[in-house]
Amino acid sequence: MIAVVRGKQSAESELKKFEDSQDSSDRNEGWRYFIEKTGLKAGTDPAEATQHRQAELEGREANALRDPKTPNFSSPDRQR
Repeated sequence: MIAVVRGKQSAESELKKFEDSQDSSDRNEGWRYFIEKTGLKAGTDPAEATQHRQAELEGREANALRDPKTPNFSSPDRQR
């Protein structure tokens, strides 16, 4: 994460600032910024927010591996 802000307008404004300062070669290579809703408080240190986000992601992945559910799509073999 690069910033934790309050509200959609603030997020969009920050996103524009980062995109405007981004090197065009990075953008051409596919690097993009995006807005993501979080429960963290506005002003949270970006490094701390990144660690929190990573821990949440790892927790979700671990749960998914422990409790595999039937996918919401049919496998290609079943459609034949």
